[in-house]
Amino acid sequence: MSTPRPEALPDKPAATWAGASVEGLSRESLEALLTNRIPAIRVPGFATARECREFCAVTRAGPMRYYSAQPPIGYVGMAQYEYRWDRPKADYFRDVEQADAARDRVFAGAFDALARVNRALAAVWPGRVGLAHEPGLGDYFAGIIRDAAAGIKLHADWGPCNAPDWSVGTIDAQIGWNIYFEVPEAGGDTTVYNAPWSPVMVGNVPPRSYGLDAAELAAGERFSFHPSEGELIFFNVRNPHEVSPGLDGERSRVSIGAFVGRMPDGSLVTWS
Repeated sequence: MSTPRPEALPDKPAATWAGASVEGLSRESLEALLTNRIPAIRVPGFATARECREFCAVTRAGPMRYYSAQPPIGYVGMAQYEYRWDRPKADYFRDVEQADAARDRVFAGAFDALARVNRALAAVWPGRVGLAHEPGLGDYFAGIIRDAAAGIKLHADWGPCNAPDWSVGTIDAQIGWNIYFEVPEAGGDTTVYNAPWSPVMVGNVPPRSYGLDAAELAAGERFSFHPSEGELIFFNVRNPHEVSPGLDGERSRVSIGAFVGRMPDGSLVTWS
């Protein structure tokens, strides 16, 4: 199946952030991020230094897979992104059990990062918080672990365009979170551009959202951050974002993350 190149980026940002990133997760900050009124939510010290060391050690002790994208990005778990074209969605749900087992091996040797984040969300959100579910097929996988020392190209994540025939395609807002366990001393910065991704869809064919052209974003509003180890950071992933390569040959960029989408009933669902 051929995939058309979308007109992925608007000419200028569609909104203006109300201010800088917010420290601390609350209902107010979460609602502001879901509606793209702030660039990010930061929660320093979400994991301890010991937990960070344990998480990295267990991750590196087991096998790691790699995305088809370049530069190479190592990961444990799975990404719905890899299942968007030329294959039935049932393949993704067939592989969830294996991905859960690979992620849970790391959790067993460190801590359950996914459960900790979901508890933090449930403590401030009035609706349900839990795994996304596909009727007739099962629960989604969430909590992908990545080693992205070489950086990540400009891309955007938006369920209604990336997964129009999936239950996560019915969301009305999408954010993502990451906990960082190891970061390079220099490089490894994330830059988020305030230009919510609005591609031109051709039928129900998911457009390519990785390796976007940054030229149209040069003059727009942006936010960059260098995470600290143990920090939890949320940002609106519908905005194009990229990660610069690490410039420290001794330290990598190890993290775990997932998407959080707001469903029509107000519940929050998570997947990777």
